[in-house]
Amino acid sequence: MTLGSYGLLESIPCWEASREPSLSDHRHILFTLRGSVPVLLIRNPRGTNWGSSREGLRDKLESGPEMSMEDEAGWGFAVHWIQQSLVTAYEENCPLKPIKNGRKSLKWTSELESLRREVRRLFISCRADNKPSSWELYREAQRR
Repeated sequence: MTLGSYGLLESIPCWEASREPSLSDHRHILFTLRGSVPVLLIRNPRGTNWGSSREGLRDKLESGPEMSMEDEAGWGFAVHWIQQSLVTAYEENCPLKPIKNGRKSLKWTSELESLRREVRRLFISCRADNKPSSWELYREAQRR
């Protein structure tokens, strides 16, 4: 039995239970997934070419239309023009890049560091005396 959704069902043309040993009382499930995986694209401000962005913004603002600042509509148009100019300059100089979905790194704290040292110390002592009770202490420290 395999859990899935009806939307995914159409994307799986081939499904089978493997005949290879799995070291379990269950068999591996092999399937082919058809279609593309959506890629999430983001802009990283640290990768922006700020010099080119400033030049592009300056050019866009200088070549903009004449604006009347005598009424609310003129102010609204000016604010909209400046906002669009800023966004355009940023988007032209900060390319979209795919997000890398790698493993998230573990942030080591002093508590984690002391636990790691304890596990390592117990492993060395267990290897030296090779008693079942010592190995149980070591496994307990690993779980913590």
